[in-house]
Amino acid sequence: MIDVLRTERVAGWVIDRTDIARCATVEVRREGRLIGTVAANRPRKDLERQAVGTGAYGFAFTFDPPLEEGMEFTVAVTARSHDGVELPLQPAAGAARAVSTEKKLLGRILAELAELRAEVGSLRQERAATEEARARFQERLELVQLRLESSISTVDMPEGNSSGWLAGVAVVGAILAAGSLALGFFSLWAA
Repeated sequence: MIDVLRTERVAGWVIDRTDIARCATVEVRREGRLIGTVAANRPRKDLERQAVGTGAYGFAFTFDPPLEEGMEFTVAVTARSHDGVELPLQPAAGAARAVSTEKKLLGRILAELAELRAEVGSLRQERAATEEARARFQERLELVQLRLESSISTVDMPEGNSSGWLAGVAVVGAILAAGSLALGFFSLWAA
């Protein structure tokens, strides 16, 4: 009887009814090819409690490499008594059975969905951080603009030749225009 059937191992127990003092040999095949044998001689407390012979009829076989999750495979487990009689072993009612293709596909889809959800959360955090950085930049730019405007208003117009003063005002105006244009482009880009 097979108690455990997973991608990494198969385990269970078998008794050789022709001679309960001897242990059976368990053969494990994948896709019809023999991949290993193991003796069914491990002690099991449940068999001892139920007074099944000596109770040392357990076996466990580890798949190396493990069976690939989501891949279709056929595993056959056969017990062979000391006199050569073969008995195919079947999973017990509580043993893990192979998962259907639809369930495997659903599992993959749910895993991918969880990954996408995590990515969306990460992108939202990045967007919020970018928006905060843009808002801070905009505040600093407005502050610089306000300081420039304040400093222009405090400058007295020189008497006589005003061409130097007008050139300064033109430069400050160009700086303000460039700053406003940069702020407009940054706002469009950030949105």
